[in-house]
Amino acid sequence: MKCYIKIKLDHGAEKSASRSHSAGMSDPAVRWLTLEERQGLRTDMAESSAWAKAELKRRRDAKNQKNSAYGIDDGIEKGGISN
Repeated sequence: MKCYIKIKLDHGAEKSASRSHSAGMSDPAVRWLTLEERQGLRTDMAESSAWAKAELKRRRDAKNQKNSAYGIDDGIEKGGISN
């Protein structure tokens, strides 16, 4: 399976490029990331994931707080097995 990406060339035109080296391309439009770039990307992704989880929890808690103020719940019993 080939992985295709779109890249922007210097003059602004877009071009599709394959991750594998094409026979007609003398200079590949994509390159492998260096070890440092991969580590930086992993760190950034971990930070983004942690932020997203915290944000979803904050929104869920705010929604539950609002619903409990009006006596609204989701109708699902918690802590037990339903029959």
